[in-house]
Amino acid sequence: MRKQIISLLLIFGCFSTFVSSQDIASSIKNNKLSKSDIISRGRNLLLDSYVSGDIDKVNEAYLFLNNKVANDDFAVFNSFEQIYLGALTKNYTYSLKEILRVDSISVLNPSVRRKKPVMPNTELLSQKLADNSFLYLHKIIKNIDKSTLSGEDKKMLTLILNDIFSDNYQINTPEVKAKIQNGINLKCDSFLVAYPHSRYEHYVRNYIRLVVGPSEWGFGMDFSIGYANAGLKSKYVDDGYSAGIGCDFHHKKLALFTRVNVIGTTTKKDFYFSPTAILPARSSVTYLDPEISLGYETLNNKRITLMPFAGISEYFCDPIQNDQDKLPQLKDKELSSFCYQTGLNCDFKIRNKRAILNLINEYSYQCIRLRLTYLMPSTSIPELKGNQLMVTIGWGLVGYAKKRTI
Repeated sequence: MRKQIISLLLIFGCFSTFVSSQDIASSIKNNKLSKSDIISRGRNLLLDSYVSGDIDKVNEAYLFLNNKVANDDFAVFNSFEQIYLGALTKNYTYSLKEILRVDSISVLNPSVRRKKPVMPNTELLSQKLADNSFLYLHKIIKNIDKSTLSGEDKKMLTLILNDIFSDNYQINTPEVKAKIQNGINLKCDSFLVAYPHSRYEHYVRNYIRLVVGPSEWGFGMDFSIGYANAGLKSKYVDDGYSAGIGCDFHHKKLALFTRVNVIGTTTKKDFYFSPTAILPARSSVTYLDPEISLGYETLNNKRITLMPFAGISEYFCDPIQNDQDKLPQLKDKELSSFCYQTGLNCDFKIRNKRAILNLINEYSYQCIRLRLTYLMPSTSIPELKGNQLMVTIGWGLVGYAKKRTI
């Protein structure tokens, strides 16, 4: 009896599964076209009509898909298709609404989540629309000009179509691209002047107008060698030679210079590091001069940049290692002084014809850097008294990133 019950249950289960699978198969076969299928078929019909030149049929398919099929969950066209087809079929309202829709998304607060509809597969339709646009573009713009749209809407549609198809040139070198973009920029400037409070202003500035300039922030560096004049009043040291390395940070016309200079010179007479640590005359000493200064750009053209500067530094004087080994009392001895300084930074620019990737662009340059620095130690130590004029020359690099001017 138990085996019979189990057998009946198994037979019933298999039968239920069979009936259920038959119902699903029947439902799939008899199911109406899905939203995605309708969109796909509509787009294919529109594509066939466009390629064959039947613009009336394109218009019918375009309006049907927009009015009867599209909803919040399913999009029937991407932005390019919507704008272009709206202009092609003289349904300008759809094109203008799409421009405002794209613009509204760009200005949304990132914390605000916007529902995204399912997008159609756009590759074939978009490509064919672009490929054959040369057949219709002139007429489209002519029709826009003849339409009853406001002057602002006419200018906006013409601007965006010129921008979309700006790459449709056989010769498309960087020079040609720049020339075309400059022409579009001039039209954008004209539009913004004519319609200063236009609802399309944000879109024009952020999507069509493309004016690139240097960033407000820049970075520089240099390596240099030079001559340090000890001055007529220095009683303890002779003129010497220097080597330095520096980094500078730029913001607009201001520059913050950070540098380290090493000066090597000789003593004129006995040099007292302490009453018992005396370095004999004609011995070598080194000065370490880390500095920080603020400069202001007074001249900047294609060939030269001039920046007077002023700042502070710390002067450290040490006997060389050889003398420390000979005279143990000099070991770890050092004299130091706070310094004021002023001077002039002069960059003679060397611009490369070809930019170095991620290092030099048209707003950056290599340079021969000439730097005059007048050091004024603030100390009562006789050995460190006396101002110095340091003249250095070296190779420098100043770089600015590109920035879009909105």
